[in-house]
Amino acid sequence: MPQSRMYRFETITIEELEKLEYNANCPSCRFEWIYSWYQVFEKVENNIVGFKKKPVIILVYKENRLTAIVPLLKLVRTYFKFIRISFLEFFGQQWSSLGNDILIVDEVDQLFYRELRGWIRKNISYDFIFLKYIPKQSELMKCFRLFHYSVAPCIQLNRYEGYPDFTKKVYSKKFREELKRTTRKLSRENLEFTIEVKEISKENLQLIKHISKSKEIDGKSFLYGNSEKEAFHLSIYKRFPSQILLLKLNDELVAYSTSIDWQGKRLGIDSSFNRRYRKYGIGIRCVDSFIKNAFDDKMKKLSLGMGHDSYKFRFCDDMDQFFMCFDYKISLKSLLALPYFKYRLIKADKEVQSKIQKISAIIQRNKQKSRIKEELKIKTNNKISNNKINITERVEM
Repeated sequence: MPQSRMYRFETITIEELEKLEYNANCPSCRFEWIYSWYQVFEKVENNIVGFKKKPVIILVYKENRLTAIVPLLKLVRTYFKFIRISFLEFFGQQWSSLGNDILIVDEVDQLFYRELRGWIRKNISYDFIFLKYIPKQSELMKCFRLFHYSVAPCIQLNRYEGYPDFTKKVYSKKFREELKRTTRKLSRENLEFTIEVKEISKENLQLIKHISKSKEIDGKSFLYGNSEKEAFHLSIYKRFPSQILLLKLNDELVAYSTSIDWQGKRLGIDSSFNRRYRKYGIGIRCVDSFIKNAFDDKMKKLSLGMGHDSYKFRFCDDMDQFFMCFDYKISLKSLLALPYFKYRLIKADKEVQSKIQKISAIIQRNKQKSRIKEELKIKTNNKISNNKINITERVEM
């Protein structure tokens, strides 16, 4: 007799997902994000977002109680022009994800993962499972080997008394001097910078397109040159609390930063500055203003977005790490492709680990310098206080 299962599985549509109550650690796991992504990219076909996309949203029940939600997307990619390989992936990990995970509604055990993998293998046709942007605290680490994939530099804002306390403890002395130097340069050239924060709208996005395009000078991509990516971002800004910070020089818009708010956290989505004003440090000024505004708005945490851009870590005291994992069905196609995919996984894992070590060293060095400076300041103040006491005692004698 076949062994009875403890868990029961079924699939639902994206529209049915909207009716369910569940918590998520990442906004990209929410129905609002998933629905927006599929609405925009369903008909887009390329090797990044995939071909022949089909939602596979799995509900898991234990004793008729909803236990977990697994939002997957089945798609196909083409290799060497004619080899078509099918994948099961998290919804939205293909582009612009802020984190993906299995959504645990109720307590689960090791049997859950074994039965989930068994049910997927039996009921869904695929060659490989690739799950990306998995947060460090994910339950998936109990059943998969996780490979390093990406990081998001961040600031734990609630560790500090306010913005001035943060800059003293995190910004290096050299960096603080750089900010002061660019301020003096702006003053000498009669350039006044002002900050304006607005709710994001289609009209606001039109204002920043020429600034975003200047990223191409540094070899970066122009987000708003792609109508689908622009439409997706606009949809996300409408569905989540969002804001755009505009930095102006003498009323000319020269830099911006967009973000959404999620569970007391502010998550950076997009930012850029006009490269013609690089010598004034407009880029770092914009990020610094973005951080100050998050303190003003009493946010608990601020993320500067996915990626290993070295400049971001001058501002940060921490980083969120994200991972990926994989599985496959045994078939001729998957076994032939396995060495190639495994090589890429291991190579990416080593590269990201190396970057994380360097980034951690920068963060710790900045913290140590600030700590030494603070301790020296306290010792100096104590010495001055003791000298004042001794002088007072001598006078009284």
